[in-house]
Amino acid sequence: MDIQYSLIRSPKRKKTVSLQIGNQSEITVQAPVHTPAAEIRRFVEEKQAWIEKSLRRQATLQASHPKKAYETGETFYYLGEACFLEAFFDPLEYPGVVFRSNCFFLNCPPDRQMRKHYLAAWYRQQARSYLTRRVDFYKQRLGLTPGGLRITSAEKRWGSCSEKNHLSFAFRLIMAPPQAVDYVVVHEMMHIREKNHSSKFWNLVLEVIPDYKMQRLWLREHQRDLDL
Repeated sequence: MDIQYSLIRSPKRKKTVSLQIGNQSEITVQAPVHTPAAEIRRFVEEKQAWIEKSLRRQATLQASHPKKAYETGETFYYLGEACFLEAFFDPLEYPGVVFRSNCFFLNCPPDRQMRKHYLAAWYRQQARSYLTRRVDFYKQRLGLTPGGLRITSAEKRWGSCSEKNHLSFAFRLIMAPPQAVDYVVVHEMMHIREKNHSSKFWNLVLEVIPDYKMQRLWLREHQRDLDL
């Protein structure tokens, strides 16, 4: 197998070389700036068996989770609940999403990208409102003050905390159950105290979310369900 990959050389990396496979089967290798090309190729070749296994698993998952068509009858998650979509087009009404009785009512022309846009906009709005409330709740409980909150379109991570304590969350997180959302919120807020994933960090998370391992596993197993 001739492995094609994108290489990112980072001045922040000191020693380690890492490899990631994206949702579209793209392979990305990150390495320190001065790592020899031969060493990087050798690293990728050593990972070949793992890469092939991961690509086969990804292909299987993609086959079982086809792309959304945004048509009536499809289901989309909101706070852990699978909710049906009813798509229609009434030019005399405002376009967009109304959520009622655990159902999405989407008024939009039959255009896949446009329908996706309106659903994503609705999720973003809900995510900002809900996550702001959860961050405020834990801010009072934990005595931690984030530098700000941002909602993103990230596909590979649920949240992050910057060096200046700015919190970012993927809008897709609002699709997860409330207890899983709280785990991600607490996880990122605890990085205000510990900028790492040491045992000390995980013990801080454990004090607030005793079943955090269960929530983390749920997110891993359902990642493809929580998507647009």
